[in-house]
Amino acid sequence: MASPWVNDALSHAQSAFSSKTDTNILEVGGGSRTHIPLKGARYTVVDISKEQLEKNQDAAERILGDAQTIDYGDRHFDACVFWDVLEHLESPRSALLRAHDTLSPGGLVFVKGPILNSAKGIFTDLTPWWTHVLFYRYVLRQKNAGKPGYAPFRVEHAAEASHSEIAGTLKDLGMDVVFVGEYVSTQVHALKDRIPPLYWLYEAFGLVLRTVSAGKIGGRETEFLIVAKCLRQ
Repeated sequence: MASPWVNDALSHAQSAFSSKTDTNILEVGGGSRTHIPLKGARYTVVDISKEQLEKNQDAAERILGDAQTIDYGDRHFDACVFWDVLEHLESPRSALLRAHDTLSPGGLVFVKGPILNSAKGIFTDLTPWWTHVLFYRYVLRQKNAGKPGYAPFRVEHAAEASHSEIAGTLKDLGMDVVFVGEYVSTQVHALKDRIPPLYWLYEAFGLVLRTVSAGKIGGRETEFLIVAKCLRQ
């Protein structure tokens, strides 16, 4: 069953490109699979991980490179997708700028990522990477977690990766932000189902954060999806 953010992303993509037969989609940091499986679309995937690219069966073109410095040449796309990638970069803005330059008029940008000031985002930032590996292995039951080419990947959590900063960057580029959604991660649901005591400790952590900050940090919603439209002619 698809997650609600995938359903929302697909709804916008299908609405925008239903009449096109040759939709070109750039997935930046696309990893091993597409997250917006649009029928008939052609996918170009950029990733810094050779292992991830080799596993990607959706890509028509695979590019090994850094999204912050890559030169896309004369490529043009109807949509650019950043799915759980900007939080791993030192300069999310650079990656957005480079991809934006490839967009066709009316094209869409999809950005999905963690809400950095949520309870989950703050906990992730405060804990070492090896604890994230343990979570993926023993809570999410991903036996290859932490191995080359497998999540969890190390996070930078640069301020530019917050959803407010991303929305601001897209607006600065002359784009219209047409949708912003916030959701609770499937990882949180998995923790609740499989290790309830740890889940309630996590909930207590969030409650403390919300209390001491007057609700400014520590929110329950942990993921965001932003959809923006290119307005240039």
